[in-house]
Amino acid sequence: MSISRVAVVGAGIVGVALAREITSRFPDAEVTVFDKAERVAAHQSGHTSGVVDPALAAQPGSPEAKLAHRGVELLVPFVSERGIPYRECGQLLVAQNTDEADRLEEILARAEANSIPGVRLLDRKEMREIEPNARGVLALYAPHTAVTDFTALTEALASDVSAAGGTFRLSTEVTGFDVMSNEVRLRMRAAAPESHDGVEDDGDAGGDDAAGSSDSEGRDESSSRDESSERSDIDDQVHEAPRTYRGDNTTGPVIDFRDELRSRFGSQDWFKQVEDTIGNISDRFTNPASGRERPAPHERDRPAARERDRPDRAEGTEVFDLVIVCAGLQADRLAVASGFDDDPRIVPFTSDYYAVDAPAEVVRGIISTVPDPSSPFSERSVVRGINDGLVLGPNTIVSLGRERYDKHGFDLGDMGSTVGFKGFWKFAAQTAKTAARGAKSAVSTSAFVEEIRKFVPAIDASAVRADSRGIRAQAIDAEGTLVDELRVTTRGRLTMVRSLPKSGATSALATAERIANQVFDGPADADD
Repeated sequence: MSISRVAVVGAGIVGVALAREITSRFPDAEVTVFDKAERVAAHQSGHTSGVVDPALAAQPGSPEAKLAHRGVELLVPFVSERGIPYRECGQLLVAQNTDEADRLEEILARAEANSIPGVRLLDRKEMREIEPNARGVLALYAPHTAVTDFTALTEALASDVSAAGGTFRLSTEVTGFDVMSNEVRLRMRAAAPESHDGVEDDGDAGGDDAAGSSDSEGRDESSSRDESSERSDIDDQVHEAPRTYRGDNTTGPVIDFRDELRSRFGSQDWFKQVEDTIGNISDRFTNPASGRERPAPHERDRPAARERDRPDRAEGTEVFDLVIVCAGLQADRLAVASGFDDDPRIVPFTSDYYAVDAPAEVVRGIISTVPDPSSPFSERSVVRGINDGLVLGPNTIVSLGRERYDKHGFDLGDMGSTVGFKGFWKFAAQTAKTAARGAKSAVSTSAFVEEIRKFVPAIDASAVRADSRGIRAQAIDAEGTLVDELRVTTRGRLTMVRSLPKSGATSALATAERIANQVFDGPADADD
């Protein structure tokens, strides 16, 4: 394939690693990386606990297992050469009951089949020799599991791209593509200003939930606000985030997600806590799928007023010989805008992390719960991070926006996209029984910390504070099955990365290698 101009859309860790791979293979090519964020690793890649995931539970010989193994092979020498922090601290998966102990046996068999070195089971006495404050009936120990700084890793990869003559076009929103016989026309515009992505520090871990209400045992004066004040707060909370990759159809059917949620989760305590907020938002918006606010009476004869008031962001085009899209949270929307099908869809999940300062004897490395296939977002870890503090998390729940990091922000378009997707409800039905058990910890920080203290009781709950918040781009197919594998589709000179494996950051260098093999050598050679 003859190429001189290549565009990579997406400056997350995989997109930047891919740009680096292309500059290495084609040193004379002009490589440009586009992203609407203001920096690399702005989203999922830059919001993790830093664990270098060896994919202990991956199916033996699966593509995920191969990518994780190859990813570590490539990662270790790179971080060593660049001086990026990397600490091999070991990981314990701790079983709390016999069912979890049985799953540890299965994970051990898989890890051994995947040639992960040194993995073994430990009884209680052996467990406490490794981590004195771990509590459980059995543990699996992976001594070579490590932590690193994935943001610094992405920045180092970006430095290589720039040194090889590549260009980064940040704050540039790609809106679509026109695929021609030997080239791709890329459409773009200046990105809208980013919304605040900080995580509010609630002052303590004693009961603030993801909807901004309080646990019944920790209510303060804010819980007694009158209805008009609360409605005013809703006005402040709902933002019209930049519409991205949605096409021109903004007149779809009304989705009353309040009734849908109530029919499925109405008996759950966590739903009762947030129902009023959901109801108010549903009443104020006629079409969550489009993210548009119902106009005031005097505005109803001026449907285009809101569009006219927006800053003009003129669209431009550039032509490339090859375009590869690693758009993460926007992968499905940009694929559909380019003529691909909408399978798999992206459902965003918010992952909150918490921090606590504690001496090394509390947790030396990584202590985690046992993965449960029937509850894929219930895994918890306590991680001794590269900065020596402890990171607790993730605390995962369906996100209220694909790029909304503030606790009280909503994107009705994104919420409508999620609850209007049948595959999401099939996934929810398949995991409803286990999700109900973990629902309280999903919306309550104090309940989450108590879950952590079941396997590390030495954690001081009063010292836990909010840390980073990430949004995970989870691909789900129409049958409600999580797509946790590398899935790539190509038409002509345009390639779309539709999903990545769970160990996406760990395997980034290997994933870039695999994508490049598929694009330049063809699918038959992609797994070589």
